Amino acid sequence: MNDGALFGPKPVFDRWVAAQLALLLVMTGALLAGAGWHGGFRGAQALSGQLPPLLWECLTTLGDERVLLALMLPFTLRHPRVFWSVVLAALLTALIARGFKWGLPMPRPAAVLPPDQITVIGWRLKGLSFPSGHTGSAFAYATVWFACLGWRRGWPLIAVASIAGFSRIAVGAHWPIDVLGGAVFGTCGAWLGLRLAARWRWGLRPGPHWGLAVVAAIAVATLPFDGQGYPGSLPWRIAVALWGLGGFAAAYLVPLLRGGWKAAVAPLAGVADTKA
Repeated sequence: MNDGALFGPKPVFDRWVAAQLALLLVMTGALLAGAGWHGGFRGAQALSGQLPPLLWECLTTLGDERVLLALMLPFTLRHPRVFWSVVLAALLTALIARGFKWGLPMPRPAAVLPPDQITVIGWRLKGLSFPSGHTGSAFAYATVWFACLGWRRGWPLIAVASIAGFSRIAVGAHWPIDVLGGAVFGTCGAWLGLRLAARWRWGLRPGPHWGLAVVAAIAVATLPFDGQGYPGSLPWRIAVALWGLGGFAAAYLVPLLRGGWKAAVAPLAGVADTKA
């Protein structure tokens, strides 16, 4: 499936993303009305306790932007419009989430609950709880693909993003409302990123695209050296980094070394000048 086929027609984006956003808002309202701001945390942690902490350490890294970039790097040259949309969606989601974190500084579970009532895996975080940035990143990434692929091919990515969000409760970093908020903002960021990418095509031009891919590769290369408080995830982070960097080398560096710059940018010829 080529990049253009993934992107048309535009109403598909709105239909799938609107349905997802409506469901998340209903879930958020139901949680607040039924259990309050801190509701659902103990039950979710009890459920997560059925699985080993090491698994949750690895799963929670799915909200790390570097892991998401690593997973996508082998496909960025084949699907430059999706890559550009993901970059914009991630930036917009991060801005929205960071604005709420600093404008509405809420305490995390570890700052509210006694130590014997919470399981903390990794760093014991206490401030800037709402929303979950990891969940926002995971949903921004997954929603762009979901909107492009449609329900049948895209729902597994939303399921994985949901698991990444749940892992933030499992490690004791966030309340369920934080996770739902992150999912809502990630969905909104994805919709905005998709719309902006359709109008602003700077990231589809060969130079900017290559620059973004190189920055992504450099970020991915730091994964083995920075676990953001989850040292047990090191083997997983190494594997993901190797996947991403291997894909980057195969898609970008090999053509560059074999055929020079013209061969390296050939897949991007005319992409920025054609409608999605």
